Amino acid sequence: MQEYDALTRSDVSLDGDPLVIEVVSDTPQSLSAIQERVGSALPDVATSTQAVFDADADRFFFVEFPEIDPKGQEREVFAFGRALRMALDVAEANPVLPDSLYGAAHVGTESFLSFCETKRDNSRPYGWHHKRIKTPLAWQHTRGQGSKVAVIDTGYSDHSELAGVIETNGMWNFVEGNGDARDRFSGGVLKHPGHGTLVTSVVGSRGGADMNGDTTSPGAITGTAPAAKVLPIRAIKSVIDMTQLRIPAAISHAVNQNADVIVMALGGPVRVSSTEQALRNAVQAGLVIVCAAGNCYPNVVFPAAYASLEICTAVAALQPDRRPWRKTGRGPEVSFSAYGENVWGAAKNKATDPNSGIRASQGTTLATSMTGGVAALWVAHHGGRAALLQKAQNAGTTVQAMWLHCAKHGMNKPAVWNGATDLGAGIINAQAVLDAPLPTGAESPAAPDPNATPTLNILVSHLAGTDSTAAGEVTPDMADYANEIIWLSYRRGARKRIAESDGGAEAMVGEDAPTSGLDTALSDKPALSAYLGMG
Repeated sequence: MQEYDALTRSDVSLDGDPLVIEVVSDTPQSLSAIQERVGSALPDVATSTQAVFDADADRFFFVEFPEIDPKGQEREVFAFGRALRMALDVAEANPVLPDSLYGAAHVGTESFLSFCETKRDNSRPYGWHHKRIKTPLAWQHTRGQGSKVAVIDTGYSDHSELAGVIETNGMWNFVEGNGDARDRFSGGVLKHPGHGTLVTSVVGSRGGADMNGDTTSPGAITGTAPAAKVLPIRAIKSVIDMTQLRIPAAISHAVNQNADVIVMALGGPVRVSSTEQALRNAVQAGLVIVCAAGNCYPNVVFPAAYASLEICTAVAALQPDRRPWRKTGRGPEVSFSAYGENVWGAAKNKATDPNSGIRASQGTTLATSMTGGVAALWVAHHGGRAALLQKAQNAGTTVQAMWLHCAKHGMNKPAVWNGATDLGAGIINAQAVLDAPLPTGAESPAAPDPNATPTLNILVSHLAGTDSTAAGEVTPDMADYANEIIWLSYRRGARKRIAESDGGAEAMVGEDAPTSGLDTALSDKPALSAYLGMG
C-alpha cells in the first residue's frame, strides 16, 4: 500500500506509543476476521491487532504499527488511515494520535507550557474552595462513605496526603500491564508525572474544612469527598503527552470494579470512537463520569466534548473571583464550572520528591477533581450506584442524567460572566447538589443511544458550536475526512490561544497542512476552509 510506504519508519521513544489506527466496523466482527483483513491488505507489514471490548464479536479494534512513530507525520497518517479503511471495507479508520490536555504543548514543545499558566498565588487557605462550594455543609449529609471514585490517570504514589484514600483491591496498570497502579514518574518533570496523585488528593484526601477555608488534620489537603475511596487506574504516563489507546479499557475496568464515579482530568483533540463507546457503556451501567474541558484550547477537548451527548460531565475552570480561568477550555459542551486556579493539592512530580509536598495548582484538572468528589458525595447520599441505577431505570433515564439535573439545580450564572454561554449552567455547589430532589422521568432526558456516533456527526456537532456556516458545508461524502478536520480545528485553536499570550505570537511557527485529499474536498467549501485557516 503506497500510503503506508509513504510513512517514515523509526524507533519509537520509550515515552511514546507507536502508530495505532482504530478500526470501526458497522457490525460486530471477530478479532480473527479483522486480523485476516489486515494481513491481506498489508501482507509484508508488521502489525498487532486487538479487539477493544470483545475478541469474539466487537465493532472496535486497535491496529498497531510498531515501526511507525506518528509524531511529525500526522498528515501522512491521516492519508494512510483513509486508504486502510477502504482496503479493510470498514466504517472508519481513526488514527489514535498523541493527545495533550494542554493545547500549547500539543502544537509546540514542553517549553510552551508557560503559555498555559497564570500567576501562582500561595496566600489562600488550603481549603478556600470548600467555603465557596459549600462542602462543609454538604458533609452534614455525608462525607462520601461507601463511594468509590475511579481516577483514570498516571497512577498514585505513597504521598502522605493519600493515606487511607487508595482502594488497592481492583486497581490496575494498563501502561505496564500489571496490578500495581503506582505512578512510575516517567517522561520528565515537565510532562506532569504525579498528575494522578494531585487528582486523587483533591478528590479524597482525609481531613476536614470549615467555612473559613481552613483544613484540619491528618494532612494539609482535604478532598471534597474525604471519606470516599479512590480506585487508581494507570492508563497514561502523562497528561501532556498521551494517547487514548488504553482509555476505553480503563473505563471498562472501572465499571467492572463497581466504581460509582469516574474522574478523567485528561484529554485532547483526537477523536477515538471506542472512547465514546466505553463512556456509553459506563453510563448504561449507572456510573457518573466527570471530565476536564481542557487547558489552552478554545474548545472543549475529548472526552469531555461528549458531554453534549449526555454521556459525561464537562467541567470548565474558574479563578477565585468566579471569572473564567484565562486558559480554560470553553464551549457549549461545558456542563458547569468549578474553581481551577490556585487550588491546593498534593505535589509529587518525580520519584525523589518528598511524600509530603503540597502546591497551589491551576487548570481544569482541579475543577474536575473537586467536582468528582462532589459526585461521590451525591452517590453516597442516595444510597450508591445500584440504588441510583434502579431509580434511573424506573424513570427511563440514566444516573448520569440524574446527577446533572441535581448538580445544576438552582444554578445561576454569576454576573461576572457577562452572560457567557460557554461556561455551563453555573458554579458547582455541593450543598445544593445534595439538597436537590432526584428528578422524575419527565425532568430527565431519555437514556442516550447505546452505540457510538459516527465521526462525521461528531464533526458537525463540533463545528455547530463555533461556526454554524462551516458546519452547514459538511456533506456525507466528507466522512473520510472528519477525523482530520476535527484534529486540524483543535490545533488551529490552540495556536490562537498561544498567540493571545505575551510572547505567544512570536513563539508560534507554521500551521498544519491538510492532506491533498482534504485540500481538494475543501475547494468548494469557503466557510470550512476559512475556519481551518486555509481559505
